[in-house]
Amino acid sequence: MTKFTLKSLAFSSILLIGAFNACQFASLGQPTPDNVGQPRNTVPGGPRFAQPREDVEQSPPRAGRQTRGNCRNSGLNPINLTGLVPENKIARTVSEYPTFFFYLPPTKAESAEFILLDPSGNQIYKQTLKVANLSGVIGVSIPANNNVPPLEVGKKYTWNFTVICEAEDRSADLLEIGTVRRVELSTDIRSELEKADPRRKTAIYAENGIWQDALSNLAAARRDRPSDTMLDADWESLLDAVKLTKIAKQPIVQVQTEPKP
Repeated sequence: MTKFTLKSLAFSSILLIGAFNACQFASLGQPTPDNVGQPRNTVPGGPRFAQPREDVEQSPPRAGRQTRGNCRNSGLNPINLTGLVPENKIARTVSEYPTFFFYLPPTKAESAEFILLDPSGNQIYKQTLKVANLSGVIGVSIPANNNVPPLEVGKKYTWNFTVICEAEDRSADLLEIGTVRRVELSTDIRSELEKADPRRKTAIYAENGIWQDALSNLAAARRDRPSDTMLDADWESLLDAVKLTKIAKQPIVQVQTEPKP
């Protein structure tokens, strides 16, 4: 083999090594997906939610209805009625009596209805809400009392949230449907939560795929500290993680319940 050939081979090897190292350095600067195929937030520094793979692989509940008709004031806001949950409408909670959140668009409706069904399809809670002239993010809490059984660990419950457009023609309702499953926290996570401040608690829930409690904990913190811009950023980050960025700037509003007959 000639000296010229040897020198050419050596030079080519150096070029290959240099190219390989450049690729290595480039890859080191890229984020490594922690859950491939699962939603991640894009707002730096906020809580990072990733839906557990088991939930991602489940079939979503049947689709709701977004009938427009004369009910929607669609010219005021193009966003539909939306449950603040992961995209496939499947979420987790650790609470016996969780809180659910929805974005309510401007409508001509007077009332809305929340129903919670147990795994057998039996109604365990129903609440009618006054929504006349109301628009924004609302929370619906399951009351902790003897009339409502607590959610059981390991069981999946179905919720329906309906905006009643015409009381005499329920086919015109706006409807969202989703499921929630109560899970149990490990001892380590419980210990970490006990030591955490409100912002860190939201992050712990989110990191462990517990959507309902991450959201309700953060909503409560924002209610207590309405001028805290860091909590506002956390809210945007958390909603961005489940592709609800368009709702992140909407106000959180109080909703009144109608007395039971």
